[in-house]
Amino acid sequence: METVLIGGGSGFVGMHLSRRLRQQGYAVRHLSRSKRPDAEFPTFQWDVVAGTIDDAAFANVDYVINLTGAGIADERWTDARKEVIIKSRTESTRLLARSLERLGVLPKLYLSASAIGYYGDRGEQLLTEQDAPGTGFLSESCVLWEQSVEEVSKVGVPVFINRTGIVLHPDEGALEKMLIPLKVWTSTYFGDGQQYYSWIHIEDLIGVYTYALEHQLTGIYNGTAPNPVRNKHFAEALGPAMGKKAVVLPAPVPALKVALGEMSHTILDSARCSATKIEGAGYRFAYPELSQALEQLLG
Repeated sequence: METVLIGGGSGFVGMHLSRRLRQQGYAVRHLSRSKRPDAEFPTFQWDVVAGTIDDAAFANVDYVINLTGAGIADERWTDARKEVIIKSRTESTRLLARSLERLGVLPKLYLSASAIGYYGDRGEQLLTEQDAPGTGFLSESCVLWEQSVEEVSKVGVPVFINRTGIVLHPDEGALEKMLIPLKVWTSTYFGDGQQYYSWIHIEDLIGVYTYALEHQLTGIYNGTAPNPVRNKHFAEALGPAMGKKAVVLPAPVPALKVALGEMSHTILDSARCSATKIEGAGYRFAYPELSQALEQLLG
């Protein structure tokens, strides 16, 4: 039985991925900030800030997956919060790289999360993995995140990076927040609603990770469904998916900027991402169309 060690395994994506891997016959371990003897998966302590880790976590490990990172939209972007967001990603990666080198452990593959925030606000442009990064904090944080993964490569471990889009699940993340206005029979789009949202069903996101692991994919891939949609179209699709008639209303840009500050970029930026590379590697999306994904999640 092959063993997978996951940083960030107890989070939203991490738990879905851990359960899928267990179903497929892998032994799954988590890195955790605290001892958790009652946890669903065996846990080993690490402290990213202090730079410490339980070496036992690496015994006979075949794959390492790092999903660690402070929530982008959990708090307003003060300078201190920005530092937490970046360091939670880069320092966790560096700690893993140093530990692998120190212990002489060479997993078959290291899989890292990244995000399509890398591209910034790119309007109508169809974005591939070869495109340059954009500007602004989201781009800066993703560039630094991916640069830190290069330290794993230098140790001699093959690397897969998943630039993840908006992950769809009704009880977590962005979609959960988008559904709140539907309680009062409305659905909201942001600004003029013409910005592209590159999304992915949670089952396909987990599918991309497991496919990459099983097929030893290396390099950078967009973890997004093949058919990004405009924000207004997304808002219009939510009501029908739930069998509700909803009034679709705009949230004006000035109000969003007052409410969210710089963090408004998370909903106003346009990133129209291509899935051609991961499809070319052989992955087949279970939910390539938004209507199909929403029907499965909400219907």
